[in-house]
Amino acid sequence: MFPLPALTDEQRAVVERVAALSRERFAPRAARYDADSTFPYENYADLHAAGLHALTVPREYGGVGADPVTYVHALREIARGCSATALTFNMHSTVTTFVAALGTEEQKRRYFGEVVGRGARIASITSEPEQSFRDKFVLNTVFRPVAGGGYRVSGVKQFCSLGDAADYFFVTGILEGHASARDGVISAMIPSRDAGVKIEGTWNATGMRGTISHTIRYDCAVDPANVIGRPGQYLTIDLQGFALGYAAVYLGIGEAAFEYMAEMARTKTMRPSTEPMSHHPLVQRTVAEVGTQIRAARLLLHEAATLKMQGDREATMLAVNQAKTYCADVGLMATERALRLAGGRGILKDMPLERWHRDALAGPVMPPANDRCLETAGKLLCGLRAATLEFQ
Repeated sequence: MFPLPALTDEQRAVVERVAALSRERFAPRAARYDADSTFPYENYADLHAAGLHALTVPREYGGVGADPVTYVHALREIARGCSATALTFNMHSTVTTFVAALGTEEQKRRYFGEVVGRGARIASITSEPEQSFRDKFVLNTVFRPVAGGGYRVSGVKQFCSLGDAADYFFVTGILEGHASARDGVISAMIPSRDAGVKIEGTWNATGMRGTISHTIRYDCAVDPANVIGRPGQYLTIDLQGFALGYAAVYLGIGEAAFEYMAEMARTKTMRPSTEPMSHHPLVQRTVAEVGTQIRAARLLLHEAATLKMQGDREATMLAVNQAKTYCADVGLMATERALRLAGGRGILKDMPLERWHRDALAGPVMPPANDRCLETAGKLLCGLRAATLEFQ
């Protein structure tokens, strides 16, 4: 409904391809994945067939090489069709940027080759029970060196989006003997088929049900060839891609709800009136308020992605934290307002509104949680040191 900010022809072409796929394929399946709490395998197969599964894989390794602006607008479009596909795709795609930044040439050829060639899916596994990203995150997953090289990694991770649908888990922990993540944080690719990987708790949530974000226990041997980066190197790269992607996902959900609301207002008549709902002043005000916030959120998201492309980390940090909290709040608000406008029918399962609202509930608490985002933005605006994510 609203025009996109200025995009190049190349950027627009990718976004339009994703939008068509999401509209024609993902949206008709979304209710089934939600009802059954099953992973959207068909959507990933479609992404792979369309050459879009490797969206953030660099071009020199056969991927699309999408820049941050292309990526966030493509992710918005995926979310408008299927929230669970968008959220899990953000996990997968962000890990490929980590491999690009930290991996050896051999690792890039190997893992990117699998993503491009067979559509391998990668999950990022960091969250742990009784830990929170709202403050400093304390890693309890431990990498213990073993004789002959390599490590033994053990621990429990929760909210493992992609669950057992992933081919690889990008597991982050701390090297034994190190008290601080600054010099001891380490990550490795662990195949999901490893005998030491066990599903400990299955996903049964209010929303984002198709993400199958299980709790998983690890007790695995890790070959040195599968360790990504040097100890401590993980914290030297830009980790804000997750938050920027989450902003796009929850805005996309809000956009879907807003467009549904606007179409309902234009076409639905409530007796005894003979005119569509759009003629009522309260409906006009509601549509205007939601539409204005959707438009503002989209512009803020676009600015954050543009700054990330330019490489200014502090400016990007402020914009990303503002975009994440605002887009998540707007997504939730839009779904709630759409439910109100629909009345009692809005909570029925034959309409998508209640599903979008349940999915949007996760936005404000998705790390970095909105409270953390506001604290980070406030520190930056006050001239204080800040970090989007901070490890002990």
